[in-house]
Amino acid sequence: MPTPIPPQLLATDPLVLAQDGVATVHQLMDLGCASSVITAHCRPPGPWRRLLPRVIALQATAPTPRQRLRGALLYAGPDALLTGPAALALYGVTSVPAPEVDVLVTHRAGPRGHSYVHVRPTIRPARRAAVTGLACAPLPRAVMDAIPYLDTENAVTTLLTEVTERGLCRRDDLMAEARDAQLPCVQKVMVMTRSAGEH
Repeated sequence: MPTPIPPQLLATDPLVLAQDGVATVHQLMDLGCASSVITAHCRPPGPWRRLLPRVIALQATAPTPRQRLRGALLYAGPDALLTGPAALALYGVTSVPAPEVDVLVTHRAGPRGHSYVHVRPTIRPARRAAVTGLACAPLPRAVMDAIPYLDTENAVTTLLTEVTERGLCRRDDLMAEARDAQLPCVQKVMVMTRSAGEH
């Protein structure tokens, strides 16, 4: 049995601090906090709030963008990776808005999407890349997963141009990922932009 930790001290626990002030219900219970106490602390006016099902922000104030990302990873499970627009924002890409959060999971029994989180089961596992301390898909994969959010070929071209011209990603890596993702429209744009750059 773990030694109980007073609830007011849980916000300063090393695990909670490492997770940006966010923890799962199971993590809090493992730290000695009873489920009834968690429930009581999440009722208005706090001092905690439920960020997602089974995920708690140990504060009464609105979560920060980073806490929303951390919460999405905790909600989706230990193999979860941020991808799409949210991951691109962490990589420093500016040409794609990131209103919601896409999370890749490789297990079929993962949770369904909820609130701002889109859970994306995949049969193409991606290598884990730590970006500012958050688990992300590699940049080429994040780019391909962002493509469905873009409405026009011009928007696709703008994204691909940004990541290649800024040296964030190699063109060949994008082409390989486009082949794996079976996105011929991306391959077409890449060929067109390469041809334009050679003139």
